[in-house]
Amino acid sequence: MQLNDRERFVLTALVELFVRDAGAVSSGHIQDELGLGVSSATIRSVLQRLEEKGLVHQPHTSAGRVPTRDGYRLYVETHCRPARLPGSMVRRIHDELALDRAGFSVQEVLTRVSHLLAALSSNVGIGIAVEEHPSAQVQRIEMVQLEHDRLLVVVTLDDGLVRTCMLPLAQRYPVLTLDRAAHMLNEIVVGCTLADARRRLDAALAQRTGDAGEIARAVAREKDRVFEERATPTVRLEGATQIIGQPEFQDPENLRLLVKILDHPENLGTMLREHRVGGTTITIGVATGQEELPFSLVSADCQIGGWDGHVGILGPMRMRYAVALALVKSVAEALRAPEEPRPEAKLSADATPPPADGGASERG
Repeated sequence: MQLNDRERFVLTALVELFVRDAGAVSSGHIQDELGLGVSSATIRSVLQRLEEKGLVHQPHTSAGRVPTRDGYRLYVETHCRPARLPGSMVRRIHDELALDRAGFSVQEVLTRVSHLLAALSSNVGIGIAVEEHPSAQVQRIEMVQLEHDRLLVVVTLDDGLVRTCMLPLAQRYPVLTLDRAAHMLNEIVVGCTLADARRRLDAALAQRTGDAGEIARAVAREKDRVFEERATPTVRLEGATQIIGQPEFQDPENLRLLVKILDHPENLGTMLREHRVGGTTITIGVATGQEELPFSLVSADCQIGGWDGHVGILGPMRMRYAVALALVKSVAEALRAPEEPRPEAKLSADATPPPADGGASERG
């Protein structure tokens, strides 16, 4: 979206004043704070144009204006750069993370990272590590028939992970028939990797007859789901008590949506895994499932104990993006072992290229 210099300057001022004061920003407020040398009426005219472009809105007729999601996105895309952190903060990050990570589990490192980011940002700190399981073998398959002719298939792997998948059934069957079908499948896939299980099922079941054989073939038809190879994210969140003190969470609906995220942290791991672009990313309007929530997520890729990982800060859209960006970059760098080369940033097709001076990519 094209803005002239005055529009861009006023939008930047409005975002930064709103982030600082958590209140709607009036034309007089902008004039008093910035001393632009133009009248309040001129600033009101600029604000009206920004509102027509969908970048700000007026919560109440007599109130000032606040940024919209698109306003935040444009601000981040054109203006946001990592802040310069105080030396004491940088030292704290490196002191707390300059540990002998060989003596700590990945979970312990993630807990330390998330606690540190929460404390420094007053938002929710996030640490995520994603472990691949290409060699895990099937230990057993169990099946439970649910109401409405649905079948729950439970696959237990030898590394302790359990996968579940819901399948439709043409009719209800006796428990003994389900047990026979499960026994039939176990004879074929126990001891196999997930990839081998997918390859073997169809041919091995071709000659099986009766209801048990039909149930086993129904499972085989969904083998790509039942025996899917997927990475398993380990997620740690800290900072719920810090973030709920912010003004946005006086609104019960925002508080409900925050609790929804905190109750299902795996959704953040999945989102970051699916939309990974490399380097640092600012996501305005966090999407979980089909819903876009009124929060922002600032994240950076990293390596944790040999696993691909992410560190991040989750907060309201009224966030100090420059500080959050500097924090996640500093934490990601502190986690990088000295001998590891710095990874080159990669951009997905739908990512916004970072500014030339090394700012963040933005997605939303």
